[in-house]
Formats: sequence, structure tokens, C-alpha cells
Amino acid sequence: MIASQIVVCFAFFGLLGWVFESTYCSLVEKRWCNRGFLFGPVCPIYGAGAVAAILVFGGPDAAAARLAWWVVFLACAAGASCIEWVTSVVLEQLFGIVWWDYSNMPLNLRGRVCVPAAALFGLCGLGVVYVALPLARQVVAAVPPLAFELAALALTAVLAADTTLTVCTLTEVLAVVEGVQAEFDQRMQAAVQTFPAQIRSGAERLREEGSERAGRLREGGAEYAERLREVAGHLSARQQHVLHNARRFRTDRMGAAARRLTDALNGIVRGRGRK
Repeated sequence: MIASQIVVCFAFFGLLGWVFESTYCSLVEKRWCNRGFLFGPVCPIYGAGAVAAILVFGGPDAAAARLAWWVVFLACAAGASCIEWVTSVVLEQLFGIVWWDYSNMPLNLRGRVCVPAAALFGLCGLGVVYVALPLARQVVAAVPPLAFELAALALTAVLAADTTLTVCTLTEVLAVVEGVQAEFDQRMQAAVQTFPAQIRSGAERLREEGSERAGRLREGGAEYAERLREVAGHLSARQQHVLHNARRFRTDRMGAAARRLTDALNGIVRGRGRK
């Protein structure tokens, strides 16, 4: 396959992967989920896996025709798991965000890959090799090369713009989450400093002071909650997309701040729904 055909296949199978991911997650969570790292309807990891299968098994020597189906299944499952592992590590190192988490799935490895997902990818690989690849050969034979060139140029431009926008938004979201965590730490430190250095005697005195401090802490908590709602209310649709799709963050502190921000955002949405 020439480069333009590879780009078109990447976008096509990435679109199919986005449809599958979004449909599955929407059914599980009982709400619409626009899954994927990018904002557009493409999951690059599916496109990369499908293109890899086509390049390996769709060469001139037709390797798939000489292999048993279970060998193709295992090769696709192992290859997709490798792509998934590398992608997970790279995204976490670059942005500190984990986009999928198999920790609750059986036979998982650090939540990045698991046997059930690998088996699903193996089945998808069989579909690509034995169904999609023959159809792709027919399409390639029927469509002029110039059409593939033009489509590849347009798709490359769209994917490049989407990737740039995604990276910029991720940077913005990380800055917001870090700000939320810093403000939380500052308020907690101020609350801790209100306690006296020495414990004074007298049960009545301690009870009075405890009640007064509890009131101050409640007021501070309400003020912080209002501040969270204010920050969440100014999040753009792109930033909300990132927060909803992030499965977890690299550090517990960032994850806790992101959960507080997401809870505040969900509270705003529920409040709008009651009006």
C-alpha cells in the first residue's frame, strides 16, 4: 500500500474504533461518552493497530493465507497489546493522564493491558485481515490514486489540527487541576495553623474552642466549594471533554484535585437539569 492509502485506512479504522469505544462506554455509563484522546471522531490506537495488521498480513506474499487463523489471532492480540502498552506509557509520561485503566479487569498488567481486551483486539484483527483487507483491495483497485492522495492530504491536515488543539487543551487542563490542588493545599494549611501550639486545660474551654474552629472550617469548606464551582463553570467544552475521559492521573494529588473539579462540574450540570 502507498502512503496515501495507509493514511486513509488509519483514519477509517480510527473512526470505527471511536464508534465502538463511544458506544460501549455510553452503554456502560448510561450517558453519552465521546471517547478518545483526540476531540474528533477518531481513536488513533485502533487506526494504528489496523494499519499494522494490514502491513504485516496484507503484503505481496499474502502471509495470512499461509497461516492458521489462530496464529493470526494471537499475533493481532499480542501486537495490539504492545501498541496499547506503549501508547499508555507515552501519554502518561507526556501529560500525566491515564486514558484507560484495566485495573478492575482480570489478568491485567498494571491496568495498561489485560487478557480480555487483548482477546477482543485479536478478534478485531481477524476481521481486519479476513474481511476488511479483501474489501480494501477491491476499493484500491477501483478508486484512482489521485483520490487517495487528495483524501490523505485533507485527513492529515484535520488530524494535525486536532492533535495540536488536543495538546493545547491538555496543557490548559493540567494547569487548572494544579491550581485547584494548590488552592486546596493552601486552605488546608491555613486551617491546620488555626490550632494552638499547646493544648489548654479545661474541658469547657476545649469544647468552646472546638465548636468555634469547626464553624470556621465549615465556612472555609463552603467557600472552597463555591470556588470549585466557579472554576468548573469556566471550563470550556474541550476541557470538560478531557476531564470526563481521563481515567486517572499519574499522582494521587492530581487525581484528587481532578475528582473535586469533576464533581463540581457534575453538580453544575445536575443543577441545570433541575431548572
